[in-house]
Amino acid sequence: MARQNSPDFQQLLDGYITDDLSDLDLESDEDTEDTENESSERGESSDNSEQADDPCIARQRKRTRGGEAVTGGPGGATRVRDAAAGRNSSVKWDWSSTPFIPKQLSFDSSSSGISDACSVTDSSNELDFLREFFSDELLDMIVIETNRYAQQYLRGNAMTPRSRLANWTDTTRDEMYLFFCIMLLMSHNKKNRINDYWSKDEVYEQKIFGKLMSRDRFLQLLRVLHFTDNTIRVENDKLQKIRPVLEKLRNSFKTKFKPFQELCVDESLMKWRGRLSFRQFLPLKRHRFGVKMFVLCDCDSGYISDFIVYTGKDTEIVEDLQLGVSGSVVKTLLTPHLQKAHIVYVDNWYTSPNLLHYLLNENTGACGTVRANRKNMPKLPVVKRGDQIVQHSNNIMCIKWCDKRVVHMLSSVHKGDMCDSNSRDRQRQVVRKPLAVLEYNKKMRLVDKSDMLLSSVECLRKSIKCAVAVLVPRSDVSSCSSHSLLVAATNVGCTFCIME
Repeated sequence: MARQNSPDFQQLLDGYITDDLSDLDLESDEDTEDTENESSERGESSDNSEQADDPCIARQRKRTRGGEAVTGGPGGATRVRDAAAGRNSSVKWDWSSTPFIPKQLSFDSSSSGISDACSVTDSSNELDFLREFFSDELLDMIVIETNRYAQQYLRGNAMTPRSRLANWTDTTRDEMYLFFCIMLLMSHNKKNRINDYWSKDEVYEQKIFGKLMSRDRFLQLLRVLHFTDNTIRVENDKLQKIRPVLEKLRNSFKTKFKPFQELCVDESLMKWRGRLSFRQFLPLKRHRFGVKMFVLCDCDSGYISDFIVYTGKDTEIVEDLQLGVSGSVVKTLLTPHLQKAHIVYVDNWYTSPNLLHYLLNENTGACGTVRANRKNMPKLPVVKRGDQIVQHSNNIMCIKWCDKRVVHMLSSVHKGDMCDSNSRDRQRQVVRKPLAVLEYNKKMRLVDKSDMLLSSVECLRKSIKCAVAVLVPRSDVSSCSSHSLLVAATNVGCTFCIME
């Protein structure tokens, strides 16, 4: 006797059928080849496939019903109805092989670069840039919360005469700046233990640390360093301990610099091997275990404009049912930059015809590799090595190109032209590639470059402290770690990492 589907089961089944395939673990042999080829073009392992198989992301996707999206935030999970949901539901995709002419985007670059909100000039030094992002207001907040937590700790714990905190005195802004400067130096002079920086042994001795601050005072500040009031509890906010610092830094990064026309969105993994509910395991990444972030990067300067810390089902994104979770991440990061004729580059975890159609309606171009089994993708015939097939629909071009493996790409800003690359084959012949592939390979390396630069200043050390801060001077973001959670990305002046 055939089993009949219950109403609840049928409703769930219908939801899976009508939703975007971007969040399902469906992968054909051809799709696997696309992913590997994309990674080989960028000079790295195939990382995108592992990130697409995120069970927490899948669970978040299932929580949406009836055009409402569940998002997390300081106040916990809230339901937000997206007015754009359903916009692409009536779009018809009739793919044609006629020559493709992309829609022209007119970008005004007069406001790009350092904004009026930034007070640095040509004569400014490194410290002036640092203070733009790590401002006196932010330091004052950290000083207030650190002193508050120290007093709470002293009232709640009996101090012995030999305890370092027994003779605690409140800190000041200048002392806190000095504290972070010492942390900065530690990342460049790596030692196994903190005490070694104040060692008198001629093998370890570095007099600069003793001149700046005594060891006991540094350990006092490290013990009580705090960023929020413990008496105020926010439910369902996994970043509660660092939320004030996180929001102030993100706001500074957005306002101090206005990006140029070309942007890219990619993932970045910060090393973290401790116990954390939203820790990710990505076996093909260099660090494998860590905290994942979605990063928006300016392609011309390498500046990190914004980022989203992935915290599982409560990740702060406004989910659009037609775009799926991956497309909603792009939409959330690009919201302040829509209607300005930007061009965004994304990898195959994000790219879909629906996403490019949505962005084009918002006067924003896009380009990226795409999986062959995405919803609304055309069925293209087999191609020989070195050849390509081009089709277009709704001002969006789809390319199927074969090099070592088959690559599928979508673009709303490129023509289907083949161009000479800088590489040669075994017969010493110049390899010709589609223009969209060449531009994609060039623009998508910015976040990877950030990871590489920051790996040279890691400060990995075990700690019993719940929150520790490390300041790292770099112009790019990424995997700096020291026993915890990276809460803010790097920029022109600094990188600020909070360890949880």
